[in-house]
Amino acid sequence: MPTDSVRRVPTPADQLRAYLARATADEDDPSGDRLRAAMAGESPARFRDRLLLERAAHLVATTDRPLQDIAAECGFRGYDVFSRAFRRELGALPSQWRADPTSYAIDCPGDVHFHPPDGLRIPARASEPGDLVVAMAEQHVRLVGDLVDRGADVEVLLGRMEVFVALATDVPPAPGRSARSRFDDVRVAYVDAVALVTATGRLDETYVDAFLAEPTLLSLGAMVARDVMDPDGLRAARPTGDRTS
Repeated sequence: MPTDSVRRVPTPADQLRAYLARATADEDDPSGDRLRAAMAGESPARFRDRLLLERAAHLVATTDRPLQDIAAECGFRGYDVFSRAFRRELGALPSQWRADPTSYAIDCPGDVHFHPPDGLRIPARASEPGDLVVAMAEQHVRLVGDLVDRGADVEVLLGRMEVFVALATDVPPAPGRSARSRFDDVRVAYVDAVALVTATGRLDETYVDAFLAEPTLLSLGAMVARDVMDPDGLRAARPTGDRTS
């Protein structure tokens, strides 16, 4: 039988470690500025290990996966190491905590926490609320609603709105529904979420899917701008007969 080693598939823990290493290695790289500032008060190792434990705690609370599998996927060297860290930070063994979970967020100086499904939430810097942003969001919702009425393919547009609402409110969308049902659920929630984010100065709050192979970093304000200033996206969703060359 061949003895060639099989290339190991990187785990989310591997992806996070790689992202943090890249983001903190080059101080001249502006893409890492937000993360380096947010890490203030924690060592890189503590920052990484805390986020991995938060992800693990989320999986313990929201899935029925074996605890040993969760520990391995989240980068712990053994289940005993995982159990000790879990009890130290969250006050109970994983099996006990699963029966009566509390928040998976662990106190930290920079207030950077894991955000499901595989990201980090980086708190906002100063930003100003603006009625114009909310008005543009309302207009965007009206345009998407018109496309839904005409049977257009609005999967991307609805998906973006649902992701924004989930990030702003921590309420995930319900799966497996029609475009009409999804739009009816998200149309008010999206505008309300934009209003909440602008009123509370969170437009600069940033999300990075750091547990994935190719992380992207995007602020809540940039997400809104992408939605409301994306005529190409709206045009691409139009029914075929409505499109012009």
